[in-house]
Amino acid sequence: MLCAQERGFGPAFSRLTGLEQVCSARFSGVAILVRPGIRVPHVEHHRLRWFPGLERRSMALAVVEAEGLRLAVASFHLDLHAGARLAHAVEIVRRVETVAARFDAVPVVAGDLNELPGAAAWKHLGSRYAERGEGGTFAGKRIDAIFTGAGLEALARGVAGASEDDLAEASDHRPVVADLRSA
Repeated sequence: MLCAQERGFGPAFSRLTGLEQVCSARFSGVAILVRPGIRVPHVEHHRLRWFPGLERRSMALAVVEAEGLRLAVASFHLDLHAGARLAHAVEIVRRVETVAARFDAVPVVAGDLNELPGAAAWKHLGSRYAERGEGGTFAGKRIDAIFTGAGLEALARGVAGASEDDLAEASDHRPVVADLRSA
């Protein structure tokens, strides 16, 4: 599964990667993609509260099932404004937990927080979930992360290793990777 931010994805990307885009918000650039064979019983695009003068933000949310594990996965990109980031983090948690309860799924939230660990939105997500990333993701700072609910453990985690040319072509952020399994 791939949670993406800041990119428009379409059929060409799916052909190149072999992943299927199951949920996206074109205007905000968030998406969730899965490999073939993953069952996806629920998808939704959820617009987050709009703050006048700031960019419109949203989240992609999908329930995915594979190998006996059911996850409620959200991909998001928070604002540069601290107050909006915290308000959106609260809204994301509320929506993900509602869907997770409805589908008996474990929450997984992944995104660009646009703030450092220890700031308000990061603390809010970290108070609910375990953080599963590490290492610098943008200009040597860690502003992107994966958070998981109870019942999951990370076998491996960190920042994706790939050639610098490939990483630079894909994004100005380094991808966060977590190999998760049921605890």
